[in-house]
Amino acid sequence: MAERDGPAAPLCSERFGSRAARGCCGAADGRLRWEAWGALSGDVTAKPEGRHRGAAGAPGPASPLASRLLAVVLPQGFPGSVSPDYLPYQLWDSVQAFASSLSGSLATHAVLLGIGVGDAHASVSAATATWLVKDSTGMLGRIVFAWWKGLFADFLNDVAMFLEIMAPMYPSGFTVIICISNLAKCIVSVAGGATRAALTMHQARRNNMADVSAKDSSQETLVNLAGLLISLLLLPLVSDCPSFNLGCFFLLTALHIYANYRAVRALVIETLNEGRLWLVLKHFLQRGEVLDPTSANQMEPLWTGFWPSLSLSLGVPLHRLISRVSELQQLVDGHQEPYLLHWDQLQNQVQVVLSHMAGPETILRAATHGLVLGALQEEGPLPAELEELRHRVQAGPEKQSWVIVKETHQVLDKLFPKFLKGLQDAGWKTEKHQMEVDEWRATWLPSPEKKVL
Repeated sequence: MAERDGPAAPLCSERFGSRAARGCCGAADGRLRWEAWGALSGDVTAKPEGRHRGAAGAPGPASPLASRLLAVVLPQGFPGSVSPDYLPYQLWDSVQAFASSLSGSLATHAVLLGIGVGDAHASVSAATATWLVKDSTGMLGRIVFAWWKGLFADFLNDVAMFLEIMAPMYPSGFTVIICISNLAKCIVSVAGGATRAALTMHQARRNNMADVSAKDSSQETLVNLAGLLISLLLLPLVSDCPSFNLGCFFLLTALHIYANYRAVRALVIETLNEGRLWLVLKHFLQRGEVLDPTSANQMEPLWTGFWPSLSLSLGVPLHRLISRVSELQQLVDGHQEPYLLHWDQLQNQVQVVLSHMAGPETILRAATHGLVLGALQEEGPLPAELEELRHRVQAGPEKQSWVIVKETHQVLDKLFPKFLKGLQDAGWKTEKHQMEVDEWRATWLPSPEKKVL
């Protein structure tokens, strides 16, 4: 009888995303008795909201209306379906987008004023021609500058809007100024698309890139709508006062840059690019420890030009490096790795030829190899075997570079497995990377001296 009064064993359970599960027991009348979300037990007549019942909100104490609103802007299964840095990044990204939206409204107001809106003597044809030239310049910019990306693009966006605000003050150069401005904006557009795609891949943790991208678009739309409403109140105040207009612009620009800085600093990318690999490798060579992704991301410079002085090129064509059989033999001799590495000490340049068998781990080793060679020409403590090679590099002639490369292959045979295991233990994802790798691949004979090529 005591057993009948005790809690019954659950027949089944369910959970929403990464939230805690709730159990279900059988009642005396044969009905299922579900535990309440966040409670021990109890009859629950309402179904948990989700994709198959109403809005895609998560079960919890929030009201149905709040759940439905959150479902519009947050990915399904949040927070378990996205990376841990998703919320802080999106909050700061929304702040910078809001500031940019207000600055854009001020800039648009200035451009319309410059082309003659409100001026009875302005020509419609001239205004149309100016606008078309501006847009054409922007289209060319999208094509030519498709390679440009990074935080610098956001700074360039602020410069573009500043040019638009200043353009009406210089009527003789108005068309040229707004064309330059639109060119800069289109560079920003290309860079923003590339960066956003990479971030979506990072944030999506359940193969839900489409959902994360859609919700980011919803967030951006809501922020721009809020910016539009504020702009309707702001523009009448600044239309007759250019100095106040500039003051508002500089204030919003400062907010935009600061929010961008905080958003980027909130990111914790677990894949390695050249900059993060250099930071982690340098710390490993000097202290024998591997930095975790959080520490490395905090140390990573946000502006270009702060990387190691070494020029590292991955996936270069083989014909660029060799012209004789003896040169190929020098590259192949002493190792069985599916990459060939050429080091120019005078130029401090490493070029890597990749085999068609090279995968992410091989590319990571090749990049590590190149950066190790760069470390031989820099100051700072190194392991004993590399310290000896450094002395030889500083004392030996440049023509012996291939000998140093051959010996570093042997050092990497012992060093890289430890480094790779340290990366994996620290939380880095070594099965993929963000290195810049060209598409050239090659094959070669392990003993080229045995056969004339």
